Amino acid sequence: MGIKIIAEVSSNHQGDMSLARQFIKVASQAGVDCVKFQSSRYEDLANKNDPQAEWIRKTSLSDENHFALIEECRNSRIQFLTTCFSITRVEFLASLGLDEIKVASPDLLSFSMIEKLCEHFKHLIISTGMHSKEEIKTAIDFLLKNEISATLLHAVSLYPTPADKTFMYKFLWLKDNFPHVGYSHHTSDIEPVKFAMAHGAEIVEAHMKLGEHGPGRASRWDILPGDFKALVKYRDSLNEMLGNKGWLDEEGFLFSEETAAKKRFIGRWGDNK
Repeated sequence: MGIKIIAEVSSNHQGDMSLARQFIKVASQAGVDCVKFQSSRYEDLANKNDPQAEWIRKTSLSDENHFALIEECRNSRIQFLTTCFSITRVEFLASLGLDEIKVASPDLLSFSMIEKLCEHFKHLIISTGMHSKEEIKTAIDFLLKNEISATLLHAVSLYPTPADKTFMYKFLWLKDNFPHVGYSHHTSDIEPVKFAMAHGAEIVEAHMKLGEHGPGRASRWDILPGDFKALVKYRDSLNEMLGNKGWLDEEGFLFSEETAAKKRFIGRWGDNK
């Protein structure tokens, strides 16, 4: 079971490329598989009076920044990932040579953008926060009907998410209704991430901060590099406990040591059938 662990930087780099590079190096040192940024642009905002408009303007990555961060990821041996927020950015993001792209919760039903992304990317990672059961079912029907390769992430779009609202039953429901699922985490407690990993998540993502008070933006829904190291360790331990899935195809499900023990113990006390 190869659970992908994503360190979500979001805009915690505050538009500072030296900080963005530091996030990449720290994420790599923590052992995670992927570091994710966001490809939002001020000019793509439908409403320039959006409360986050100035922050988006300040922290947006330029085209050149994208290529520089991809090179940094390559040097740090970690996967680069980003979120597409606008259909107008699909062509540029396709030029980056990525196999995967993230789709944020508000765009779960943005089928025109999703179809266009599918023309350029092998796999989509799509969050499901803020959507009702019927809306998620609509998205599932669309993805399955069009044979779109995707992983749906359980997400609660509250920042931070209170412990009593992580709602992991929704994750389990999603797992029963779509073949590939994961979890997008928005609280500083990593136990829900472990729950998702233990119950079949293929991808987990959590927001990263470099320290309790920075450098860079540090929010209550971010987790520390040490937390990511703990998740990597838990993932590796979980893989060890689960064993090799290929063993399920072996007749009898037995290890060689068990076969030897069977010869010694079966029938020791006579015929008990």
